[in-house]
Amino acid sequence: MILEPGHWVGRGSYRAIDQTIGIQFEATIEVQENEQGLTAEIRAETNGKIALDGIFLIVPDEYGTYSLTFRYDSFNLEGTAKLESVPHLAILWSDEADTYVTFSVFTLPDSHGVRGFVRHKGDLSTWELALQPRHQVVTGENAVSFDRRRRFNR
Repeated sequence: MILEPGHWVGRGSYRAIDQTIGIQFEATIEVQENEQGLTAEIRAETNGKIALDGIFLIVPDEYGTYSLTFRYDSFNLEGTAKLESVPHLAILWSDEADTYVTFSVFTLPDSHGVRGFVRHKGDLSTWELALQPRHQVVTGENAVSFDRRRRFNR
């Protein structure tokens, strides 16, 4: 699986399929491993306001695929995914059969890409996201700077 446990950050856009200009968003994803599989907490913001705050549960099954559950607000989506080879492919649906989500995750030269479609009550949208691991900033007495202009007091 290419999205390993850790902190991920990214930028993306989504748009209705009949529109030409997308709405930009920023996303953070926290992937954690547990006894059953993986948990991914996802938050997306548009113009500083939370647009999506949900959780993915990713559990391997006995058939070589993965069971997915996405919980967001008051609804759940269930589905399946192929995550052992690239591109990863997934499909999710609601119990009411009024919401469907498909997406793929693939590698890019310096990041990972995610592209997908959402159909909710007849409205169709597409979205894309570029993700990178969030690097931790190390500070303190043992920090080393390779910038000549910045010196640490010893």
